[in-house]
Order: sequence, then structure tokens, then C-alpha cells
Amino acid sequence: MKKDFTVPKEEIGGEILQKQEMRKQYLRLRDNLRLTDIRDKSKKIIEKLYAMPCYRQAKTVMMYIDFRNEVSTKAVLLKALHQGKKVVVPVTDTRARKLILSEIKDADRELRPGSYGILEPAKEFIREVSVDILDIIIVPGLVFDLRGYRIGYGGGYYDKLLQDINPNTKTIGLAFDFQIVDSLCIENFDRKVDVIITEERIISYEHAG
Repeated sequence: MKKDFTVPKEEIGGEILQKQEMRKQYLRLRDNLRLTDIRDKSKKIIEKLYAMPCYRQAKTVMMYIDFRNEVSTKAVLLKALHQGKKVVVPVTDTRARKLILSEIKDADRELRPGSYGILEPAKEFIREVSVDILDIIIVPGLVFDLRGYRIGYGGGYYDKLLQDINPNTKTIGLAFDFQIVDSLCIENFDRKVDVIITEERIISYEHAG
């Protein structure tokens, strides 16, 4: 049975402390994954993504570039470019604490380690686009719950982004199945995703296709 993290605040010293502890716990669990497990589980997850009608029909896809044992998105990025989709990746603006959305055309040529060591377009290859053009956003996370809420790395970058998206944009979280819990304590700024895909299942909510 999945663990329920909706425990009273007074028992954990507040939501902030709880989120910090969960981040540490799930980072440890993910860091302990074997490379073969990451590869095999990611392949199953990505196959489910490819089969979704909303992904097949999408013309513009934003996706994170995997880092530190996240579900791998490199194959998705390359295939989407090959299929003629417009691919958008995030550039972290640490001063403004927001994500800049940049179209990418050649992953091998354009990507460099950026903020936090995550691959992102080098400055000369940034082609900024509006959030309004995105058909799909593939969202990272450390923990997701069965309602679609997530815990990220603590910067709030994706929560800010998801506040401003077009209502027709589909949001899809990718996670390994051990990263799914029954329920998370949430705050006013937390935003849900429409779909979560793991190697074991697809968890869909309203507005998902």
C-alpha cells in the first residue's frame, strides 16, 4: 500500500519541513536506481507516452531534459524533432526564478550544461517562445500523488510556469512507480498535472486526452 503523506502539520513541523524531508528521501531512492532499471523503466514509460492521442497530435511539445536519474527524455526529444514537432526545453533563469522557454533544433549542437548542471541551450541558441503555443508540457517531479499534485526540487519554477499556461495545454508528469503516493500536503501555489505516466500505469485526470 502506498504511504499517505497527509499527516497533521503539528506532527511534522509544517509543510515546508515535510517537503524537505520527502525530497531527501526520494532523491536517495532515485539515486540508488541501477542504470539498467532507469533504462528499462524509462522505455516502458516513453512507449506509453507515444501511444497517447494528445501526444501524437501535439505540434509543439515542451519537455525537461533528464538529470540525476530522472525518467529519461533524451529519446523523446530526438524522436519529436525527427517527427517534425516543435520541441521546447526550459532554460533556468535563476535571477528571476523562472523558466525561459526555448525552441531547440539540434540537440547535439545546441545543448550545454547550464544552471544546476542540467543541459539547456547555450545562450547563442536560445529561441524564446510563448507559453501559449505549447500543446503539451512534460513535467518532472520527485514525488506525485494520485490527484496529480507534485513535489519538485524546491525552486517553484514549474509551479510558476503552470500558472500561466493555456487551458488547452496538456500537462504530463513522468515518474517511476515508486514515486507515486496516495496524497501530498499541498500549498496554494501548487499546480496539478493532467496525466502521470509510470512504467506500471497511466493515471489520468480531467482535461487529459
